[in-house]
Amino acid sequence: MDLPPRTGSLKWGTYPEGVLPLWVADMDFPPAEAIQQALAERARGFLGYPPREGDRELKELILEALGLEAELAFMPGVVVGLYAAVAAFTAPGQGVLTQVPIYPPFLAAIQDQRRTVLANPLRETPEGYRLDLAGLERLAFATRLLLFCHPHNPTGRVFNEEELAAVAQIARKHDLIVVSDELHAPLTYEKPHVPLARFLPERTLTLVGPGKAYNLAGLPIGAVLGPKALVEAVKRHLPHVFPNVLAMAAWKAALREGGPWLKATLERLRANRDRVAAWAKARGLGHHPPEGTYLAWLKTPIPKAAAFFLKEARVALNPGESFGRGYDTYVRLNFATYPEVLEEALKRLSEALKKA
Repeated sequence: MDLPPRTGSLKWGTYPEGVLPLWVADMDFPPAEAIQQALAERARGFLGYPPREGDRELKELILEALGLEAELAFMPGVVVGLYAAVAAFTAPGQGVLTQVPIYPPFLAAIQDQRRTVLANPLRETPEGYRLDLAGLERLAFATRLLLFCHPHNPTGRVFNEEELAAVAQIARKHDLIVVSDELHAPLTYEKPHVPLARFLPERTLTLVGPGKAYNLAGLPIGAVLGPKALVEAVKRHLPHVFPNVLAMAAWKAALREGGPWLKATLERLRANRDRVAAWAKARGLGHHPPEGTYLAWLKTPIPKAAAFFLKEARVALNPGESFGRGYDTYVRLNFATYPEVLEEALKRLSEALKKA
């Protein structure tokens, strides 16, 4: 078990020694050997400015992996794309529609730029979380922009084709532009990921990157894909920086040769997912095993649950309240770690629950 160092690691270095960090979304596993080799080879070569448009072969590999035909532009990361899209397609004071709970940078991209969050909560059913399509339709008239997340962070839903077709129908009816964050697309279990853009190619901007699936968050890079006019509108609000040559080399190696590593990693993650699900069920916590991502969304009976667990269990989790209003009894748990770490964390959380 080769854990990341506390120095130089946000995940492991933020909290004091003795706290187990199951929070920020990166994995504790080293990247694929093919990626490590590609980085070493690239570092020994030319490290000057790349072409402004980035690596053409990498663009082709990305489009092939998603099965899309689209314009593509590189970005410093997916979060940058969220901010740029909000700036490009809305004005201060206007509303931006999204599903909650939602990855906190969605909310920040809206609020930091003085727009209004139009929150459409997911519906919790016995079978798991579902889109509230009626709620989406009611709010759609008040905005031009929908920020979508698929696979969904934090619930782990992988939306099915019927749901995606319904979102596309609403978007066309109400003249919405949809920005779909599909960063976790390769991280699915039983259900395959299907891009929203296959149902709404003329109105969808898809945001992707290698950071989650291949554990490359420290080499930030992303891409925005979609119709040329929409991509060009986003590019006008992106920072004028060259794509990172090492990040491009790593992403290319991941798409070319990272398949076996990803398959093995998904099996490790599946085992951890199932362990967390069994643990949560045994303790009566609200939880639906994620269909994608390596993130578990847990409902507890405890207000400000993340702060409670940090103090009482010495386990760092993401606070539910950062994913939207009304979620302070929830926590997000990152299970992309070694079984020994996960078991110790679950043991600590169990003991803390007895004190609640």
